[in-house]
Amino acid sequence: MPKPGKRKPNRKTKKKNSTLLLFAGFIVIALVTVVLLEYIDFRKSGKSFIFNKVVPLKKKTDNVKTFNTRLLHLLKSNNIPHDYFPADTNKYHFKMDINHGRYDSLIKKLKDITAGLKGKLELSEIQGLTNKSIMLYNVILEGRITHLLLISKFNDEKKKQQQDQEDPILPSPVPETKLVPQSNGPRIAFIIDDVGAYDIGPLELKRLGIPITASILPDSRRARECARWANEYQLETIIHLPMQPTNSEGMSFDRNKTITPQSTDTEIRALIRHARQVVPQAHGLNNHQGSLVTSNRDIMTRVLKIIREEKLFFIDSRTIGNSVAYDMARAMNIRTTQKDIFIDHVQTYSHSIEQIKKLVETARRKGKAVAIGHPFQSTISAIRDSISYIKSSGVKIVLVKQLLE
Repeated sequence: MPKPGKRKPNRKTKKKNSTLLLFAGFIVIALVTVVLLEYIDFRKSGKSFIFNKVVPLKKKTDNVKTFNTRLLHLLKSNNIPHDYFPADTNKYHFKMDINHGRYDSLIKKLKDITAGLKGKLELSEIQGLTNKSIMLYNVILEGRITHLLLISKFNDEKKKQQQDQEDPILPSPVPETKLVPQSNGPRIAFIIDDVGAYDIGPLELKRLGIPITASILPDSRRARECARWANEYQLETIIHLPMQPTNSEGMSFDRNKTITPQSTDTEIRALIRHARQVVPQAHGLNNHQGSLVTSNRDIMTRVLKIIREEKLFFIDSRTIGNSVAYDMARAMNIRTTQKDIFIDHVQTYSHSIEQIKKLVETARRKGKAVAIGHPFQSTISAIRDSISYIKSSGVKIVLVKQLLE
């Protein structure tokens, strides 16, 4: 029997409470759903009443998607033929074609886009063919390589000739500057790297009619053919020895073809001896890429010991500012020198001309200077067109072996 003063809840009250509970649950679910849908819209488009007005949130910028959007707009608005696709889950490939006259403008705009996203645009590879040049650029965003841009630049001889006539670049003989005392006067040497990997080869170098050095990439498709013709044309040849670069995260290197910090002495020796079989007339070598190796004292000690055993000279290509290779070679009594000027890291005729002017000034100041270029038509044309300027400046062109220390 119920106690006096307490009333047992009737069935009607229970039903009312259950209804209120269900209604409250429905309201909560509806609110959560609305908030979730608003958040999804905010993440996709940045538009949301709740997250823009009520509880403002800062939308995190997706730099990779932003770069894709801006690059596609740039290519479409400038009618640049292109394709793109995800290379894997972390990188995108873009392939584009452009003529010579528009290339510099495109690169500037690409640099502006990456800089605006706090990233970098880096030239990774260059290849010169008869009617076009191919450049591979890395786009680095948020501390990693996110895009690979393969740009084919087609030569436009008519535009180039017109530009050269309208804006002559070759200067008159340089004004007198103080020369470094030398019995032979100031001297320069040209090395052309990557011979064997391009259509341009020993014949084009021979036609320049100056002392010049062909650095042959041992495992390139035309290496043996170019070594044979270079010997036939009596060109100086050296080995362009592959070494691992610094910007190679995630890439694998065959230690039978490339020197890495993990290479054993046996592997290094075998690689150099194989290169000597491909280029038997070579008495020296310089590094292909190799910034990771030439800045590492431990691995360079082992590499230089074997170079000394093989009685070869060594030229430091200085692909990185803190290279220790040249100083170490001198300390180990190996005949050596180092690159002073790259003449075509920007692959245009006008840039190469300007770099050759700097080369001449460097030689007049130091007494000697070494230039490295590649088998590009723009490079070959710039060297050919600069010969009279170099000679009239009182600078002598010699083989690089004549500048060894």
